[in-house]
Amino acid sequence: MQQCDEGKPTCQRCEKSKRECGGYRPEFELVHRDQTKSMVRRLRKGQQATAGAASSSEGQVVQERINSPSTVTQSIIFVLEEPETWRRRSSSPSPVLTVPLAQRASCYFASNFILVPAQATAPNGFMEYLIPLIETEPAGSPLRYAFNACAFALLGNRAKADNVDLGELSLKEHTLALGETHKALGKGSATNANSVLAAVLLLTLYENITAIKESRMLAWQTHIDGAVHIVKSRGRDELFKTQTGRLLFTAVRQFLVSRTLSSGAPLPFGTDWWFDTEDSNTLLAVAQRFAMRYSEMRAETTRLLKNFSRTPESDEQLRKLIKEIQGIDREIAKWLASLPEESRSRTLCWVWEEDVGLTKMGNYAEIEVFPGRVDVYPDFVSARGINLARVARLLLAVQSIRLIACLCSPMDYRMSPDYEISKRICEGSISEIIASVPYHLGWHVKHQKALDPGISGFACGDDGPFKALPAYFLIWALVCVKNHDITSEEQRAWVKGRLRVIADRVGVKYAQTLNDVELRLPSMMIAPDGMPGPDPFAGPGLPKRPVAMPPTPESLDRTPSPSPAPG
Repeated sequence: MQQCDEGKPTCQRCEKSKRECGGYRPEFELVHRDQTKSMVRRLRKGQQATAGAASSSEGQVVQERINSPSTVTQSIIFVLEEPETWRRRSSSPSPVLTVPLAQRASCYFASNFILVPAQATAPNGFMEYLIPLIETEPAGSPLRYAFNACAFALLGNRAKADNVDLGELSLKEHTLALGETHKALGKGSATNANSVLAAVLLLTLYENITAIKESRMLAWQTHIDGAVHIVKSRGRDELFKTQTGRLLFTAVRQFLVSRTLSSGAPLPFGTDWWFDTEDSNTLLAVAQRFAMRYSEMRAETTRLLKNFSRTPESDEQLRKLIKEIQGIDREIAKWLASLPEESRSRTLCWVWEEDVGLTKMGNYAEIEVFPGRVDVYPDFVSARGINLARVARLLLAVQSIRLIACLCSPMDYRMSPDYEISKRICEGSISEIIASVPYHLGWHVKHQKALDPGISGFACGDDGPFKALPAYFLIWALVCVKNHDITSEEQRAWVKGRLRVIADRVGVKYAQTLNDVELRLPSMMIAPDGMPGPDPFAGPGLPKRPVAMPPTPESLDRTPSPSPAPG
């Protein structure tokens, strides 16, 4: 039998003999091939422009001491090498840059995406597993290439580096990462390495940072499929034998929840498999489970409305599902109200139209804070979980309104009392998400509004405005608000402006990709269901000033909202 030639992006011998070469599932492999071809074309165009622009000494090792949060006593050594693609280039120093570019890019990425909790076992970090993994990785490994690709891409989206095209450097590192990851996954022993799984997650992040036009818009979802394939091959119990493995499992679940919410695909292996773990009671895990329960309700709604025929039995099924959706919403509201004081948000201040210089016909897209409440949170991970729960409430309401429209047809569903319940819940949830945005985009830091020390901090650099991670966490919540029928036009204009800020000033380009997609939910889902409804782009005509609290379906008149109160 001929051995695999380990060619990139696939083994030519396997391809000629029409054998399957080990690695990701077929669709994941196809994405790698397509991306590599398009990237090579782009690289050839920019090859001469970037040759010799970046410089470093042969084999230089860059060491960067990463300061952990003030509450963490130990410090961490982060050892990075100059990218393999820079070797054999001129060693003359750049006339402008005084800090080696690889060091600058790696520290910039760590200061924007690697969130280190105050305690090693605390669930308030993000990608902190990269620190122990990358320190021991050899040059030319998939993880090294994937890390370099993300670091150069993020820095390139935010800064100019003299005549160095950081986008081309990032693209080349990404191409190498794809090839080396595919090669590693073809080897049984390499498939079991934590570093390969971490590399695949970085490839997912790379797609969100760059949103390259030649790349498929949803390529990040296919990378997640690859990560799930690796988790399946290793087994959950095997991953949970080490702290790094546990962190990687949690990271895959986080990405997978986003993939399921955005695509409508069911959760592989079922919800319980992903949440029957020792970390299933953390704030973020509970919110993720609520999001998955929404996915189940969406699938059931679609099933009932498909080929729906009007009978007393079918009407009763719809009413039963509406009550079930309302019951889950009450659970979420109750959970939000029961969060301990140290985990919930608090009101920092209130801002009104005159405070931000808005006239009667002001440009909402340009102001930093939407008139109303400004909330702050104990940390970005807690804020992400709380907003995920709010998003679940908004999306549950979408499915509820779809069912209500079917029951009310041919009458206008907006006249239904059940619709009024959903509308009020959405108004409050939208307002609470909007109140969280200034915190995620560092408004309190820019305006020197002091907060208590956080329970996690970035692995490098100082805390400041426009950090990439909290902005990245915010994208899906903003997109959900932007696309919702209940959102007022003033709120929508402001949210679209914040998404542009995330794309242009923070440097996560996928925010603009989603910002350009014009959807209205649930009205654009009700039309395919065959029910009459309003023009989704006509505007709902809701009040400009946001509602402070979302009520529960139990009683709109007598029962106060169980959502967390300010203060």
